[in-house]
Amino acid sequence: MKLLEATGLSINFAGRTILDDVGFGIDKGEFIGLIGPNGSGKTTLLRALSGLLSNQKNNIKFLGLSLSDYDPKQLAQKLAYLPQGNESHWSLTVENLAMLGRLPHRKPWQGASKADHKIVQQVLQDCDVSQFAKHTINTLSGGERARVFLSRALAVEPQLLLADEPIAGLDPGHQLEVMNKFRQLSKSGMGIVCVIHDLTLAARYCHKLVMLGEQKIISQGMPEHVLSKKNLARCFNIRAHISKVDGQALVIPIALCSTANLASKK
Repeated sequence: MKLLEATGLSINFAGRTILDDVGFGIDKGEFIGLIGPNGSGKTTLLRALSGLLSNQKNNIKFLGLSLSDYDPKQLAQKLAYLPQGNESHWSLTVENLAMLGRLPHRKPWQGASKADHKIVQQVLQDCDVSQFAKHTINTLSGGERARVFLSRALAVEPQLLLADEPIAGLDPGHQLEVMNKFRQLSKSGMGIVCVIHDLTLAARYCHKLVMLGEQKIISQGMPEHVLSKKNLARCFNIRAHISKVDGQALVIPIALCSTANLASKK
């Protein structure tokens, strides 16, 4: 049984088709990178998989049950969604914001337990923001806030994490730390779906890539299969250099394809 499986996802907004009869699946312990050009439906797909699009819930099974069969609190204990953006409307401390990830596991009016505090301290350390624990979230830089919001999602201790561009805006060192952390979490059995634009990091860290475009999945599978010159030309309209350095994949966009070359790739 797959951790999550979706079939027949067809989503339209304002008369525009975003996804047309898309299927998607992820196994326990799998780290999937979701790639594709702007507007290809990556965020929409994540929102659907998280249960935020109510008209799609019956098309998605999580741990063998339809999303529509889950109580919201029960689902929130098992599935965490990290959206784009890192703004807070309240002046919370970093520690208190991360503690919000423990709310689904607590009874009404119950305070945080010792176990909750231990988990929060660990995720703050894992995301390299423990030094800001007593700072208010809005005093931090954009990259620092992004890591705090990631810590909140990880505090849930979910079986499935859906993360929308979690490394956007991070410096190279913290990008590597987050991707390494995701690989570690997947080894422990967590399923992770991550929208990512850095094709080199996607190739190096993800077990599998799903390439969206043209309202559907253009290609999916091992990174070396998905990141072919033909697929990159078709999906992104780019010509790319693909190689390895010290055994690690390297994908560098070189130039835009000409209209004639693009047509020949389809």
